[in-house]
Amino acid sequence: MKVDNPLDQKLEIWGNRIPHAVRKEITFVTDTMVLCLASAQSLFGDKATPEIAIAIYDRLVTRMASERGCEQDE
Repeated sequence: MKVDNPLDQKLEIWGNRIPHAVRKEITFVTDTMVLCLASAQSLFGDKATPEIAIAIYDRLVTRMASERGCEQDE
């Protein structure tokens, strides 16, 4: 992701008007998607696509939710 990207620009411009929970979650999603794209690239090289990164993201989020559910049962 570029250092000077649209998301960071909006976060800076909007500042404290963005609810903390929204800022936290959008940052989590964006950072996690960057990692998922890197994962796709490490697996598939030049054939990695945004769709593959999204599929990895979906699996990751599902697994995280499942693990949180197991922790709550304990």
